[in-house]
Amino acid sequence: MTGDIRRAAHACVVGAVMVFLLISPCLAQNAQTYYQQGIEAYGAGEWDLAIKHWKSAVALDQKSAKIHKALGLAYHWKGSGNDKQKNQESCRMAVEEFQKAVSLDPQYAKAYSNMGGAYECLGDNGKAIQSYEKAISLDPKLKDSYYYLALLYKERNEITKAKQLVRQGDLQSEEPQEDTDEGWYIQFLAYLTWKSLGPTLEELRQ
Repeated sequence: MTGDIRRAAHACVVGAVMVFLLISPCLAQNAQTYYQQGIEAYGAGEWDLAIKHWKSAVALDQKSAKIHKALGLAYHWKGSGNDKQKNQESCRMAVEEFQKAVSLDPQYAKAYSNMGGAYECLGDNGKAIQSYEKAISLDPKLKDSYYYLALLYKERNEITKAKQLVRQGDLQSEEPQEDTDEGWYIQFLAYLTWKSLGPTLEELRQ
């Protein structure tokens, strides 16, 4: 009798393991499907729909830094509307998602850079600067981080630091004709020749 009970219990355990092994790939596939649907919504500027899809993806794959970063992007863009109170809440959610992304992947330079933008949305330029500088320390070729940092230091009237960032980020093709506080800056703004500042659909598809 005891042997029959043990055999039955063993059969149940084996059955449960087999069910888990069969379900696991489906869960991963569904998370990726939701992620792709989020990309389509994001590309169409439908932030709420993108958030809905990416939340569904996170529910199935909570350890994906990429999905958390995507959610942060959608919240950030949602926070660019006209309702200041709702904007602040969306930007706070964006920061939380970017923090989750870098906690899962501490080397995620783009997530730090995106977090800087979310802190700017909240009006916390100090933390924005820290985030951009962290992004640059992880990826010295991250042009958008140099760009936004230069703008922040320009706002602080720290012209020397802003110019240094422009040079480090290779954001000017040549020396400005006027090396005044405004002359270099105007040429810097004119020389935005890379494809995109900030997140692109291509980046999300990677």
